[in-house]
Amino acid sequence: MPDLNRIFYGPPGTGKTYATVTAALEILDPQFLSENQDDREALKSRFDQLVAAGDVRFVTFHQSFSYEDFVEGLRAENDENGQLRYEIVDGVFKNLCTAATARVTEQREAPVDLENRRVWKMSLGNWLGDDAYIFDECIENGYALLGYGGTTDFSDCKDREDVFDRFIASGESLTRDSYPVSAVNTFLFKVSEGDLLVVTEGNSKFRAIGQVIGDYRRVDRKEQNDSYGQCRPVKWLRVYKPSLPLEQLMNNQFSQMTLYELRPGAIDMSKLAALLNSRSEISTQIFKVGEQFGTGYEVVFASADLVELAKPNGNRLPIGIGLLKTLADHVKKGDLTLDDIREKRVFDKLSDSKLEPYLVNGYNNILPRLVERCLSGAAAVSASKSNAKVLIIDEINRGNVSRIFGELITLVEPSKRHGAPEALEVVLPYSKTRFSIPSNVFLIATMNTADRSLTGLDIALRRRFSFQEMVPQIEELEDIEVSGVEVSELLKVMNDRIEVLLDREHRLGHAYFLDLRSQPTIEVLSAIFRQKIIPLLQEYFFEDWTRIQLVLNDHRKSREHCFVVEVKDDLEALFGETNVPGQRVRWEINEEAFDLPAAYSGIIDHVRQPLSPETEFEGRKGHLTVKQLSTGTIQVWENGALLPEARPLLWKLATELGLKTHYSSGKEYNTRSLGAAVISALNASAS
Repeated sequence: MPDLNRIFYGPPGTGKTYATVTAALEILDPQFLSENQDDREALKSRFDQLVAAGDVRFVTFHQSFSYEDFVEGLRAENDENGQLRYEIVDGVFKNLCTAATARVTEQREAPVDLENRRVWKMSLGNWLGDDAYIFDECIENGYALLGYGGTTDFSDCKDREDVFDRFIASGESLTRDSYPVSAVNTFLFKVSEGDLLVVTEGNSKFRAIGQVIGDYRRVDRKEQNDSYGQCRPVKWLRVYKPSLPLEQLMNNQFSQMTLYELRPGAIDMSKLAALLNSRSEISTQIFKVGEQFGTGYEVVFASADLVELAKPNGNRLPIGIGLLKTLADHVKKGDLTLDDIREKRVFDKLSDSKLEPYLVNGYNNILPRLVERCLSGAAAVSASKSNAKVLIIDEINRGNVSRIFGELITLVEPSKRHGAPEALEVVLPYSKTRFSIPSNVFLIATMNTADRSLTGLDIALRRRFSFQEMVPQIEELEDIEVSGVEVSELLKVMNDRIEVLLDREHRLGHAYFLDLRSQPTIEVLSAIFRQKIIPLLQEYFFEDWTRIQLVLNDHRKSREHCFVVEVKDDLEALFGETNVPGQRVRWEINEEAFDLPAAYSGIIDHVRQPLSPETEFEGRKGHLTVKQLSTGTIQVWENGALLPEARPLLWKLATELGLKTHYSSGKEYNTRSLGAAVISALNASAS
C-alpha cells in the first residue's frame, strides 16, 4: 500500500512533478498503471480524467499561500440584494477531505437520459441562518420551498405581469424587475416538470439533487410562522452528507442567487450523469476538449458525431466519429491493426473500403491514436476505482508549512487519521466544527532541494512524511550526442563539479536536456545553456563567476570557447590618471561560444575537440541501414534518411532476429548495446 504522505525531493529538473502522475495512479488505479506502465500518454490521459472527476487536486505552495486557502477562511460575498455578507469557505484540503467522507444518505432512481434536460440551482433556506431547517423539511416531505412571495397564492397567474400585480396586491413595495418577482416567475413558469434541481450549501458546495415531479402550489405556513409558502413537489434523487464540493459537479462557482438555471459550460453534465449513474450524450463522448494526442494535436471540439483537432500549425482538422468507429470495428474484427493504419496499409487490407484514402493515409500519424481511444472507450469523466482522494502539493517547501497546515499538521500523521487507533479531532477556528482527516486522503508533495535543504525543513513535516529522493538520471541521456559531444557525460562532469563546489542538492537535472532526444542539434543545446543552465548557475553561485567558470571548465579553455570571460577594463580611459579603490573583476557572457561544439566538449575535457564522427560498422536489411559511428552512437537510416529515434526500430529488428535484449540483471540493453548486437546479427546473416 502506498504511503499516505510522501515527498519527492531533489534538484531541479529531476522529474519530481513528472513522478506525481505515476504516484497518483498507483493509489487510484493501480491496474491501469500496471497495464500501461510504458505508455506515458495513456497514463497522463487517465490522470487528467481523475483530475476532472475530482479525485486528484493539485496545488502549489508559495509565500502568500495561507491556512485560509488550504483549510478554511472567511470570504466577503454580495447576496442577491447587494448586501455584503461573510461566508465561511473551505480550502482545497478540507474540500478534498469532505469529498472523501461524503456519503449518499438518500438515493432514488434517476432519469435514464439527461440530454436536453434543464438543471436549476436552488437554495433551500440559509444553511447558517435561522431558516436552516427548511432543507431538512423539504427532503423529508418531498418538495422544494421558495421564500419569496411569502404565503401569497400565485396559482392563477398567467405571466410575469400577473406575478408582479399579485405582489403589489399583497402590499409588497417593489419594481417589476426586482429579484423577488423574477424568482417567483421562474419558479412558476420556467421550472418545468422533469427538470433537475441542485441544492447548494453556500457558493462552494451542493448537498442534494432532485427532480421536479409536479406543478406549483401554495402551502400554508402558519405552524412554521415563516414566509416559505411557494412549493413544487420534488423527488430527491441524491442527498449528500457532508455536502460535496462544487468541483464534483461544476466548472465554476455557484452564484448567490436563490434560483437560476445552470447553463451548459457552468455545469459538467458528464459529472452529473456519473453522480446519478445516468446516461448522457456528453458522458459517452469518446473525446474531451483539451485532450492532446500525438505531438501538438489538441481537441478543441468534441461531440457524439465529430472531433475537431487543432493541428501543430494552428489549423483545424475535423474528423467524423463514424470514420474512427469504422476503423476501430475493423481492428476489433482482426481485419486491421493500428500498425496497418500507421503504415498506410488500410486499403491494401480493405480493397472494397469506401473510406476516404486522402484522410486515412494523409493523417496516418494521428489516426492510430484516435482509433485506439475508440477501442479503449469514452474519455468522459471516469472516477477512481477506489474511494481514495489525492492532493498533490508542488513546491511544498516554498510555503510556510506551519502556518498553512496549522493544527492539522498533527492530524496528517497516519496514526492520527480518522478510524486509526490514535485518531484525533480538532475544532476548526472559523466554522467551529469538529474535523478529522480521513484515512483515504493521500498527500503527494514535491520539494526542490535547491530552494531549501532537507536539513532546514520543518521537523514536524519530516516526521509525518516519507521521502523519496529524485536524482539526475544520467542514463536517460546516454544515447544523445550533439556534434560529437556526449550529453550524458557533459551533465555528469558538471554535476560532479557542482557537488564539490556547492553540494549535491544543487545538481542539474536530466530533464533540462530531454529536448535533445528529438532534436540533437547544436541550436537546441545552445538554447538550453543560454536560457536554463547559465541562469541557474548564476542563481546557485550568487553570480560568483569564478566558480561558474570552474563548473564550465572555462578556466582551462581557449577564450573563444569560454561561456564566461573576464572583461579587461581600461581604467585610465574610464577614470583618468587616478587610483581606483576597490576594483572588482567584471565578467560577461560570450555569446559566440554557445554555437561552438568545442565549447561544450571543452566542459568535459579542455583539450578534446569534437570529432566529425565516421561510420565504423553498419548492417543492412531491406531499406533500413543501422550504423555505429566512431563515437559509439547508433543511427538508423531508412531510404537514405536519418530517423530521429533509433531505439523503436532496433527493438523490432532485435525481436525479428531473435536476439537477446536484456542484461543478466534483467535491465534492458541500452541503445548502443542493442545496436551493436543488431549490426553483428545482420552482417552474420548476410554472409
